[in-house]
Formats: sequence, C-alpha cells, structure tokens
Amino acid sequence: MPSPWTPPFCTILSADTDNLAYRACSLCERALPDLGGPCSLCFRRNPSLPPTKLLYRLLLSIATSDQVLVVVAFVRAARALLGCPASDFLQFCSARDGAARTAGQLLEGEMCRLTLKASKKGNAEHLRVVSVEPLRTGFRPVIHSLREIYGDGESCVNFDQAF
Repeated sequence: MPSPWTPPFCTILSADTDNLAYRACSLCERALPDLGGPCSLCFRRNPSLPPTKLLYRLLLSIATSDQVLVVVAFVRAARALLGCPASDFLQFCSARDGAARTAGQLLEGEMCRLTLKASKKGNAEHLRVVSVEPLRTGFRPVIHSLREIYGDGESCVNFDQAF
C-alpha cells in the first residue's frame, strides 16, 4: 500500500490498553527496551542525556465497510483519541484501578475517519494510523470521560494548552 488509504469511515471494535506505550530516547525517539538504559547512540554524543520518555503505541481493531483490521496508532493519532501525553495518561491510569480498561471500553464503537498507511520500512505487521477524525458530534478525548468517572486528578490538566 504505497500511498495513504482513507476508508469512508471506521468503527473501533477494541483497543489494547494493556501495553499502550513504549519507552523512547528523548532526543532521537528510538524505541528502547523497557528495562534497558539510555539510547546508546545519543548517550555517546551527550552523556548528560535527559531521561527517556513514554510514547503511545495503541493497537486498535477497526471495522471498515468491508473488512476488519488491526492498526497501530502512534503518538499524534493516539493522542487525538486519548487526549494527553502518554506519560500523563499512564500516570492517571496507574493511580486509578481499572482506568486503562475503561479507556478501551470508551473507545469501543467510536466511529472515525482514519487515514492509514503502511510502515515506511515496509516490515511492520500492522498499518499505521496517520490521522484520526472522530465522526461523532461532541466527541471528547477519553481522558475527559475518565476524569468524570474516576475524579479529576492533576494528570493531563494542561491538555487544552497542549494543542
């Protein structure tokens, strides 16, 4: 699939919220092992490297008009659905039992227009979500609903200023 593909609409069937983020180098954004140290390439050039950061990798099962696919939404696309940076979202969910599972349930049935594209390297298992356009009038990112359900916390309070 050489160019982006935009089905007329998609329905989110499920979202894997068990492992929705990964550690990355704060400079080059290369994926790092969960228990590993800093990025070896950047650390050699800059030993006073800032800490790693968390980035979204959200697996979604979607249904188009004629097929069911598993796609992956990385940082920008996942943030459009979830509503805040991955580190803030995970902090919010870790402080509230069941919040991550509830986030997945809130996404189920959501209708969106997704732009999908194959990996640049061509070796990825799933299509990537390039952009997300929720189709429901009044759509609010998941973090807003989670705050209503679990109570407002300090996490993600600056979401509105982030965009």
